[in-house]
Amino acid sequence: MSARPVVVVGDALLDVDVEGTVERMCPDAPAPVLDVGDESARPGGAGLAAALVAGRGAPVRLVTALERDEPGRRLFDLLDGTLDVLAGPAMGGTVVKCRWRTGGRTLLRTDHGRGVPAPRFAARLGLGRVLAGAGAVLVSDYGRGVAADPQVRGALTRAVARGVPVVWDPHPRGPEPVPGVTLATPNLAEARRAVAGPDGTADRVGPELAGRLVELWDARAVAVTLGSGGAVVRHRDGSGSETLAPAVDGGDPCGAGDHFAGGVAAALAAGADVDDAVAEAVREAAGFVERGGGATVRRRGNRWLQAAEPDLVAGTPPSGHRVA
Repeated sequence: MSARPVVVVGDALLDVDVEGTVERMCPDAPAPVLDVGDESARPGGAGLAAALVAGRGAPVRLVTALERDEPGRRLFDLLDGTLDVLAGPAMGGTVVKCRWRTGGRTLLRTDHGRGVPAPRFAARLGLGRVLAGAGAVLVSDYGRGVAADPQVRGALTRAVARGVPVVWDPHPRGPEPVPGVTLATPNLAEARRAVAGPDGTADRVGPELAGRLVELWDARAVAVTLGSGGAVVRHRDGSGSETLAPAVDGGDPCGAGDHFAGGVAAALAAGADVDDAVAEAVREAAGFVERGGGATVRRRGNRWLQAAEPDLVAGTPPSGHRVA
């Protein structure tokens, strides 16, 4: 792993899983009754992406916006001690995504909170210095406004110009990547929407979409992820590669995109080229899904790991953290 940190920039959320059993139906509505047995919380959004990269043993800095409400404090406490958190102020309530589950399946998800960055939230975070020292940058956009902030976009543009590897994981409600990113990683639906526009259709296959998005976004490369089909990469010079995902028996895809994009960023920080980084990340994301996805991620000491994943990497995370 590179000694230079992976810097994750994006919207941090709080994910909560409520687990229980269903043995009866509600008498006054056609709905199951969930007898709650356990509740667990973990970082979500860019917070999960950062935690998963840190779980690999890489030094990680998360640049985000956090509100000082109870869910925001809970989210910060979950991240504290596992990575370096640089957070400006947010408003509208921390976003909490709660999945109500039984037998490994989700019955319902409830969301609350708006979680948008306050104006000029990043003014005191020293973004230029933070990004200049990065081994790679991952923009983990969840459409809440961090990636759209003008100060953030300016700093990312300057990092691209300096040659810092930048991976951009886009969101349908978020902005386009800044020009020149090393790799953008839309899934198939996101790629089709970006090519067609919000009111059109685009039934193109992955290679065509990736090539078109290289032009539209002025990216050095685009990897369109295809779920169980793996990923296809196209570069600015027209070359490319395709990686099939290993067959997975069951599992949960929640968090697979974060695991994939974080894996690419970590590999680039360690010196891999784009095609090799994508191929490695596809294989690792398949294993992540098969082990149960995001629902099985738990904090163990100073790391976030899946329940079935051994802690093979020794070391400690960065000790510094601050909330601006």
